[in-house]
Amino acid sequence: MPLPTRRPRVLVVADGFGPLSPHEAADAVAEGWSRQAPHVDVEAHVSHAGGAGFVDVATRGRDATTHPVVVPGPLGDEVPAAVTVVSTRGGDTAYLDSAQVAGRHLVAQDQLADPARMSSAGLGRLLTLARETGAERIVVGVGALACHDGGAGLLRELGAGEDLTDLPRVRREWADVNLVLVTDTEATLLGFHGASARLTEHHGVAPAVSQRLEGELGELTDVVNRILPPSTDLLTGLARRPERELGAGAGGGVGYALQLLGARTDTGARFLLDELGLRERLPRALLVLVSDAYDSLTVHEGVVADTARAALETATPTVVLAREVAVGRREGMSLGISGSYAVREGESPGDLAARVARTWTPAPRA
Repeated sequence: MPLPTRRPRVLVVADGFGPLSPHEAADAVAEGWSRQAPHVDVEAHVSHAGGAGFVDVATRGRDATTHPVVVPGPLGDEVPAAVTVVSTRGGDTAYLDSAQVAGRHLVAQDQLADPARMSSAGLGRLLTLARETGAERIVVGVGALACHDGGAGLLRELGAGEDLTDLPRVRREWADVNLVLVTDTEATLLGFHGASARLTEHHGVAPAVSQRLEGELGELTDVVNRILPPSTDLLTGLARRPERELGAGAGGGVGYALQLLGARTDTGARFLLDELGLRERLPRALLVLVSDAYDSLTVHEGVVADTARAALETATPTVVLAREVAVGRREGMSLGISGSYAVREGESPGDLAARVARTWTPAPRA
């Protein structure tokens, strides 16, 4: 008696597609693939880089309770935000979206040309409110923000003082909190690829402004390193400078402040691989990554890059479907991506998926 054959399995992971949200994009591609290849088991999943919208992706469909709050925005005026608490057998986790508190959408475009007077204090207030829920873990999603204060406003709001001299006490007070920083970038705080340089590269801020902000952040780190002398790396014997940590530059330095409080750092996509159980679904599947753009930025960081690297570890074949493709096959192969496909004019994401399904999961021969 012949053994039953295993049905092919396709794992769709989407972080959006044009106007479609991650959930809408995942469902559309899964529907199109299933329509063309009914002999395949197709799973629809979502992911997120870690910026605005991260909390919705991380908590939708789970046992979540949303607590509406009001906190100071980047200019000091009160803005609505939320603490979303997910209950699991391992305890409660509070998820925070820093964009609700200090997102660039909260400030007029002309004011974003120089963010020097904007503060991250509202996120400090949100952290306190999250801790008051009794959650065992607090996860903070940090992407591009309006503020660029190195997280000084956040630390002052938590009680570090105007000159940050009480920072050691604040750090002790938060030592027992399981704090997780989830970022959309691994940029350091300072340097040619740091927080200030990214303002010019990604948001068009004048180089002179970025250079001034870089100097101000440098002065902040000098103060912090005097108050909290850096620890020594046991392997090199050199001081471990917190401003050089990956992710410290997220949110104009909000990442730096959270790391000073002891936060563990990860990118949004890597975090969600385990948080949503995606990593365990990778083996023996075809991974279909769905993104708005597959370009020189997304091939290095974000959902496509981080998820493809995880698939490479399990020898999982990967293809990318995107609205725009600007990456050559050779560059994609370094991530284990075997093919990339852009939507044609007038083609829906579902129709694109059906077209690609004919190549990657053809119907079995009779």
